[in-house]
Amino acid sequence: MEPPGPRSWMDAHGRDLRFLIVFALLMGIYYAATTTAAVKERFFPWYLTLNTEASVGVLHASGVDYVNRVHHSLNSSRGSITVERGCDAVEPTALFVAAVLASPVRMMAKLPAVLVGTLVLATVNVVRIVSLFLSAVYWRPAFDILHLDVWQAAFILLAIVMWALWASWAVRRQTGRIHATP
Repeated sequence: MEPPGPRSWMDAHGRDLRFLIVFALLMGIYYAATTTAAVKERFFPWYLTLNTEASVGVLHASGVDYVNRVHHSLNSSRGSITVERGCDAVEPTALFVAAVLASPVRMMAKLPAVLVGTLVLATVNVVRIVSLFLSAVYWRPAFDILHLDVWQAAFILLAIVMWALWASWAVRRQTGRIHATP
C-alpha cells in the first residue's frame, strides 16, 4: 500500500482560511454597523448611559456616595470622568464574538461562549470605569496611563485570551465526542 500523497494547501489550511474570512467578514459587519446613524444616535448613547449608571451603582454600593451621574459622566466635587465612545468595551466584545462565531466548532458550543464572554467583558468594563473614576479622584497622575495604556491593552488581551481558552476547550470537547462515538 502506497503512502498518501502530499495534502493540498486547501486540505492543510482550509479551516484556518475559513476562520480568517468569516472573522474578517464579521468584523467588517461590526464596523459597518457602528457607522450607521441608528447605532451612533440610539445604541451608543443608551449603552454609555447604562455603563455610567452601573458604575455609579457599584461606587454607591462600595460606600462611595459622593458621586452622581450626569448624562455619561461620573461627577463629584473631587473629580469627574466622562464615559465616551471607546470606553464601552464594545469593540473588544465584537472581537471576541467574531472570533467565537468564526471558530470551527458546533453552534451550540458558541452561543454560551458569546453570552458569557459578553457579560464578562461588560462587567470588567464597569470595573474599568470605576477604577478610572477613583484614579481621577485619588491618583490623577496615573489616570492617563491607566486609561490609555493599561486598560485598552488589557481589554484586547482579555478578549483574545478568553477566546483562546474557550476555543481550546471547545475543540477538545468536540474532538473527544468524535473519538467517543463509533
